[in-house]
This record gives sequence, C-alpha cells and structure tokens, in this order.
Amino acid sequence: MLKKILFVFAVVLVVTVTSIYIFRANIKRYAINTILKSFPLPNVALADVNFDESSGRLNLEDLKVKNPRGFINQYMMEADSINMNINIVTKPDLLLNISQIDITNPVFYIERARNGTWNFEEFSKRNKTAKIEKKRGLDFISEAFAQDNGKKSHILFPSTININNGALRISDSFVSSDKTHSVDLYPLAGTFLLDYSPASHKYEKISFQGKCNINGDPASTIKGNIDIFPESSPLSYVWDFNAYNIPLSTLKPYLDRYTPFIVKQGSFNMASDVRSVNGAINGDYTMELADLLFDVNPNKSNIPFLETSVKKMTLYLTNQKGNVIIDFKQKGQVGGKINWELGPIAKRAIGLMVIDTVIDVIGAIEKGSKSDPLQALPNDVPPEVIDIFREIFK
Repeated sequence: MLKKILFVFAVVLVVTVTSIYIFRANIKRYAINTILKSFPLPNVALADVNFDESSGRLNLEDLKVKNPRGFINQYMMEADSINMNINIVTKPDLLLNISQIDITNPVFYIERARNGTWNFEEFSKRNKTAKIEKKRGLDFISEAFAQDNGKKSHILFPSTININNGALRISDSFVSSDKTHSVDLYPLAGTFLLDYSPASHKYEKISFQGKCNINGDPASTIKGNIDIFPESSPLSYVWDFNAYNIPLSTLKPYLDRYTPFIVKQGSFNMASDVRSVNGAINGDYTMELADLLFDVNPNKSNIPFLETSVKKMTLYLTNQKGNVIIDFKQKGQVGGKINWELGPIAKRAIGLMVIDTVIDVIGAIEKGSKSDPLQALPNDVPPEVIDIFREIFK
C-alpha cells in the first residue's frame, strides 16, 4: 500500500514539475501581467500583453491614455505597440527590471481648452489625486516565486524611451474665438529621458529630445528639447527649439491675437527659449522672416511708432539676405495675462530709426523748411528729443 502511495506521489510530482516546466513561459507571463496590473494607472487602457521568455521581450499592444474631460480629443496618447526588455529576478527579493522601451507609431495630443487649461496639466493634476487600489498580484508572485515569506517586490523603471514614427497633434481652442487651431507635427522621432526617484516612487523630471516636420513636409523642420517637472504645481517646464522654414500660416491665430499685424504671407526660422516655473512664464524668441507681406491691424495700432513707421521699421530689421529679423519676449504671471515686449534687436532697430528720423527733422529745420518738421516724427517722440539733437548738431 505504501509503495502505491509513493508511486502515486511520484507520478503527481513528475507531472507537476513537468507542467511547471512546460508552462513556465505562461506562468512568467501571468506573473508579469499581474505585476503590471498591480500598479494600475488611471485612464490607461491596454489591449494585450505578449511576453517572449527566450528574448525577454515584452510587447504591449494598442495602448491608449484617455484625455481628461472637457477636451476635444478622446485620447492624450495612443500607440500601436510598446516593446521593452523584461528581466525577472527572484532572489533575494522579487525584482522586475524594465529597459529598452521602443514605442511604435504613437500619436500624442496636446490640447488647450477655451478656458486656457492644457490637457497635460489637467492630466497631471487629476492623477495626483486619483486613488490607486493595490491588488494582490505582488503577493501572489512573491508566494509563487520567492522561497521565504515577507520578501519584497520591486520594479526598476527605464531611464529612456525611444519614439519611432510618431505624430504630435496640437489643438488650441483658446487662441481663437471662432474655431480650434490645429497643427500636425509628423513624422516625430526622439527620446524621452526619465528621471525616476525610487525613494518617492515619482518621476521628478521628464525630458524629450527630438525632431519633426510640419504636416509631414521635410522642408519644414523643428528640432529641440523640452523638460517637464510633473510634480510641480502648477506644472513647470523648460523648452528650447529651433524651427526652419515654417509657414507663417501655422502661427496666424497667435499673430492675430497677440500682435498688431495682419500677416498675409511669409515663412520663418525661429530660435526660442521658454521657462515656466510655478506658473510664471518667461520666453525669449528670435525670428527670421522671409517673403513677408503684412498690414497693420487698425484695431491694435497703439504701439509706439507703429501707426506711422512700421513699414519703415522693417528696413532697419532687414539683414543682408533680405529677411526681417525680430526678437521679442514673453512674460506671464500665475493665472495672469501674458505680456509681450520687443527684444534687444528690435529695440535697437527702433532706436536707429528714431535717431535717423530726428536727424532728418533737424536737417529740415536747419535748411529752413517752411513746413512743420515735427510732423515727420512718429507721434510718440517728444519735442524735447529734437531740442537735444539740435544742441548736438550746432
């Protein structure tokens, strides 16, 4: 009888060990699924998980991140697939090491609502307060793979994510009162650099370095970097980028809203450096405009020298290639209005224009012009300036 019991036990043991060996890939896959599901992220949907034990490659299919409510697009991000290397270590503790992430055909949606709120700001704000219920997945894995009870389970997050053949759609309902302004940037290629803090279990900084084309046109290119600090409130970020041969029509709603010009045609190159710290924005921009054709907006012609000298001003801003160079600054306080002002290049050009105008007026005075030479001056030049130059040229 004892021999029969031992024989049956041996058969069961062999079958059990054989089953574990045969289905070890399924067990490990289930373990990985359980680990991933034990850290659920709000508003994130995943269609399927495929794991190749021989290569340690994990494939996530059809990933979608839902947009917060109140925005036009359904998603903030969607991707056909995300591939990464996975390594599981069971001793002394259970460790899941994720590395070499590649995202294929992702689409990112950056959107600003009519009230001025950006979707990524709202997403970050809501996810901070979202309650994440911890499931028993890690407990199951610890019991299944660890020899001793009480062993901890850890996840090592990647430091880089590669974007392949991506796209970025920017939708802005705030800048225009009548319709949403959209710009599509593709193909998009680049790398996310993730600064993760294991102690706080938070991403302290997310950086992106990459390049893209405007509407797929290889002649219109943007290259740059952006740093986002997701734990700051309001969200803080820094970006610098260079743009080449971008049609001015891409910026038309912004030009109509923030500048006194009605732009009819042209293209531009731009260098920018923008910092938003705790909601206060400071930006520096330098633009080189080619084939520029514009009019002055009669509803916004109260800027000094604009109503009488804007056409003349472009002559002082024109470089040797015949393009117009202008720089400007962006300043904004937390929750306040954004103010724009001219940069040093533009201010110097205006100064030269004023000096030349004053010299012409003084010359007309010295020649005994019968007409009032003060009429040749822009309206905002005080008569005292003429007195100063008259003393200089005596």
